[in-house]
Amino acid sequence: MKKVSKVFIIFAILTIFVAIYTTTLVLLPKQINEVIIDIPKGESAKDIAEKLYEKSIIRSEEIFYLYVKLFDIDKTLSFGKYHFAGELSIPEIVKVLEQGKVVLRKVTIPEGLTITKTAKVLSQYGFVDQNKFVTLCNDSLFARELTGFPILSLEGFLYPETYHFPYEVSEKYIIKKLVQEFFSQTQNFDFVPNKGLSFYEILVLASIVEREARFRDEQPKIASVYLNRIKYNYKLQADPTVAYALELKGKIRKKIYYRDLEVDSPFNTYKNYGLPPAPICSPAKSAIQAVLEPAETDYFFFFANGSGRHEFNQTYQQHLDQQNNLNK
Repeated sequence: MKKVSKVFIIFAILTIFVAIYTTTLVLLPKQINEVIIDIPKGESAKDIAEKLYEKSIIRSEEIFYLYVKLFDIDKTLSFGKYHFAGELSIPEIVKVLEQGKVVLRKVTIPEGLTITKTAKVLSQYGFVDQNKFVTLCNDSLFARELTGFPILSLEGFLYPETYHFPYEVSEKYIIKKLVQEFFSQTQNFDFVPNKGLSFYEILVLASIVEREARFRDEQPKIASVYLNRIKYNYKLQADPTVAYALELKGKIRKKIYYRDLEVDSPFNTYKNYGLPPAPICSPAKSAIQAVLEPAETDYFFFFANGSGRHEFNQTYQQHLDQQNNLNK
């Protein structure tokens, strides 16, 4: 009887010791040097435990595995790249993996970029395959699905902003985020009807204003020039539309020459009346606002004065005279 009691006592002590040891491994925070770990899609809880142990994030892969199995959370761990640093216990690590708090990378899309140039920026940061991105943006069915408009491409809808994306997301995911940001930024704008233009026409004109104006304070004045020209049926004669027409033909121009004005394209506003058939870039909301609330002017002409700003005139003769005076 005494032997049985001794065995029982020893067993109880061992059980308590194991329980304390296990609880300590689970709850005691471990100091983690800064580390990023990649959890591929489809990895099992055992695979994840092994990786965490190899990176010195946990003290025991067996205890980690038992913990997630015991609480039935082994199937809820999310894939992706994770950043761990500081003192963390197993429950805290599991919470990060459960909530999918993956590492985010920052990228800034500047104002006035075309689909192709946006794809190039994202590709340089390793976010997208450039060709896949461009192909998706030019998929009319996909464009209509995201915008609700019968358009041929997403030109104009890839909103310029600073974004934070997880690693290993698809081109579709990123495109959707950019388009969602466009509608988020413009949701309070009164588009219909405005200045006799439809929603899409306002976006088209805003894209031209975006490309013309280096300084935002000039955007309402530039918008007024184009709106005046539309009202009186003048050709817009906007250099950025020619640059875009040339870009579509694989010709990149930093400066537009007289010979370029003859390019055969529906985007060439030197040859065609009215607006181009689609936006020529993705404008920021300031350019859209400028079209919706333009300056009240009688201007029909403007030109760059060499400082990045523009000179505005009412008549063509004034336009020529001021150019000649500046060139003296």
